[in-house]
Amino acid sequence: MADSRAMPSADSAYLRRTPLSLGFKAIYGAGTLADSIVQTALNLFLFFYLTAVCGLSNGLAGLSLFVALAVDAVGDPLVGSLSDNSWTRWGRRHPFMLAGAFPLAAALGLLFSVPAGLTGWRLFTYATVCSIAVRVSHSVFLLPYTALGAELSDDYAERTNIAAARILFTVVGTFACVALGMVVFMGGPGGLLRRAGYVPFAWFCAAIGLVGALIAIFGTLSGLPRLHRVAPARLPLAVQFVRDIAELFRNRSFVVLFITLLLLFTGQGVSAALTLHATKFFWNLPPTIIQAITLAAPLGILVGVPVSVLVSNRFEKRRVVLWALLALTAYYGVMPVLQILHVLPTGVALWATLIVMTVGVGAVTACAAISFNSMMADAADEHEAKFGTRREALYFAGLNFAAKAASGLGSLVAGLGLDAIGFPTNLAAHGAQIHIAGPVVRQLGLIVGPGVGSIFAVAIAVFAGYRLDRSAYARIQRSLDERRRAAAT
Repeated sequence: MADSRAMPSADSAYLRRTPLSLGFKAIYGAGTLADSIVQTALNLFLFFYLTAVCGLSNGLAGLSLFVALAVDAVGDPLVGSLSDNSWTRWGRRHPFMLAGAFPLAAALGLLFSVPAGLTGWRLFTYATVCSIAVRVSHSVFLLPYTALGAELSDDYAERTNIAAARILFTVVGTFACVALGMVVFMGGPGGLLRRAGYVPFAWFCAAIGLVGALIAIFGTLSGLPRLHRVAPARLPLAVQFVRDIAELFRNRSFVVLFITLLLLFTGQGVSAALTLHATKFFWNLPPTIIQAITLAAPLGILVGVPVSVLVSNRFEKRRVVLWALLALTAYYGVMPVLQILHVLPTGVALWATLIVMTVGVGAVTACAAISFNSMMADAADEHEAKFGTRREALYFAGLNFAAKAASGLGSLVAGLGLDAIGFPTNLAAHGAQIHIAGPVVRQLGLIVGPGVGSIFAVAIAVFAGYRLDRSAYARIQRSLDERRRAAAT
């Protein structure tokens, strides 16, 4: 007799066609606080903290973050496969989310609480162990969380709205993390080089992320009737895992999205890891303008959310992403070069230009992020049509892995780049006396400018191969509906 948990449900299929309430979307979106705060802390502050504040060499700092990424490269798909193939009375997602939330908060606080006496390889070991703990617990929470969002609706447009809810809370989490770091805890004497400010900063961020995660975990339990009813795997774990991964890479849509995102987030990772270096030494900005520019990024994302929803209803998601990637490539490839050539204005005019451009980049990034999340859910439905299995968590494991490249592979490239141009470390020990030669500063600009832009250009070439549009998705849904009705009878 077939397992009733594997039988398609007409009721759940009907529910997935009905819109979600704004309140439910807000509750679900609150879980993104855990993700956005962690990602912002790692991408914006961690590399600077380890090198400029704690004194770890650029190369070792990049290697530490890359090692954590390499460990998580196995952990991401493993967590995704476990979630996809498990079953409890609370569904496939919620138990994993709860298991990851508390360790994630603890690991983030410890990562920015490096004991003062650690140096060299001891510091490298501490940072690496804490980074791995953050990565693994982040995966245990985030992959089932994003997969849950993909299961809540089968509607092509509603999925964009669900992704938009996540991005809205990404703005809140990013803004909170930046404000706590730049204004509250590192805004006084010593600024970003004040070591004592990083400990309370990290624990406050961890607490906010944990609250958001718990709201999403317990607040979305009412959505369980909407979810797909899938029987747990009957194969041994290792066999099922290998089969799932092999199946995943047989879907062209997933492969194109995965490689594109890996390139995109790696480029953004290089930029994020060097943001504080670039604003302080290449653009030579005062602390208040650095704060304004850093806070302008989440403001831009906030602007981009309604724009994305609007354009997604009028244009194909594929076209929206192509426009966004072209805009990002142009920005990173041109702006630092114009500064090196002394074409840009100076003083207040330059500051205003950078703030406005940062808002624009944030808006463009929001449009791309929302479309990518929605397209990944569409590709997961295409996977079911091709192979007869639901693999949402594995699909978002690809998205999560690509995002983590932002602070793993991106940080490694950033660290090696700084070592290659001879950029100094342990800046906190030098105070205001630090001087960096002009050629080194210009080379820093080339890394965060054309270097990042060239990575985005390759991402555009890869993404040109994506073919899943609105009409193709409609055919997939019709096929799945027919299959589920036949199975139900």
